[in-house]
Amino acid sequence: MVSRSVQIALGALVVAVAVLGGGGREASAKQETTIADALTLTVPGHPDAYYYKPRSRSAKPIIMYLHGRGGNPFEDCRKWAKVARAYGWIVCPAGQIDRGNGDHAWNNDPAAAKEIIDATYAALKHKYKGRVRTRGNILVGFSEGAFIAQQVGVRDPERWSRWLILAANDKYWFGDAPALLDQNRGKIRKVYLFTGEFDGVAQNTVAVGDMLKERHIPVRVQLQPGMGHEVPADRMVANYRRPLRWLISAKR
Repeated sequence: MVSRSVQIALGALVVAVAVLGGGGREASAKQETTIADALTLTVPGHPDAYYYKPRSRSAKPIIMYLHGRGGNPFEDCRKWAKVARAYGWIVCPAGQIDRGNGDHAWNNDPAAAKEIIDATYAALKHKYKGRVRTRGNILVGFSEGAFIAQQVGVRDPERWSRWLILAANDKYWFGDAPALLDQNRGKIRKVYLFTGEFDGVAQNTVAVGDMLKERHIPVRVQLQPGMGHEVPADRMVANYRRPLRWLISAKR
C-alpha cells in the first residue's frame, strides 16, 4: 500500500513531468470514421471500462491501456484499436477519479488502480469465457498510467508479463518496487520503453532500461525523434505496431 504522503509526492512528480514534457494529455486528432465505437464493459464496483474484441476468435492476450492523468478511456480505446486489435483484446479501464466529460485520473494510487485492473480483467474473462488468456498479457501505460503500470507490473508479473511503457521513469520504482523487480525478474518476459526525445523524462526512461538490463530482463528502449510527452492519434500504427509485434512474438 502506498502511503498518502508518497501519493502526494508522486502527484507533484507526475505534474512536473507533464509540464516538462509539454502537457500530460494525449495529443488530440480527428478520429478515423472507419473505427467503430468501443464496447462498454461493466466493472462491478468501479467505473465502466471500454474494449474492442480481437480480430481472431481464438484465445488472445489482453492489451490493457492505462490512460494518463485526465485521459479519456473511451477515446483512448478507439485510438489503440487502430493498431492493437491485430494482436489481442484492447481494454481501457478508467481511473477512479472522475474529472468530468469522460476524463479520469488514477490519483497516483497503485493499490486502488490494481483493484480496478483486476476487476476489469475478471469482468472480461467472465463475459468471454475461454477467449481471454490468464497469462502473457500486455500492460500499456502512459504518463500517470506509466506510473501505475510500472507499480502493478512488478506486483503481478505472471498475468502482466509484457509491458509497453510510454514515458517510463525510474523514479516510479520506489519503496519495495526495486526488491519486487529483483524477485520477479524471471517472470517478466519483455519490456518495451517508448518515450519522445523531447519528453522531460527521456533520460529517466534510459535509466529504467538500465535497471532492467542489469536484471537480464529483455528490454528495448526507443526515444522517438520529434516527439514530446504525447501519444499522437495520427501515428498509432507507425509508432506502436513494431513494439506490440515484438512484445507478442516469442523471439527476444
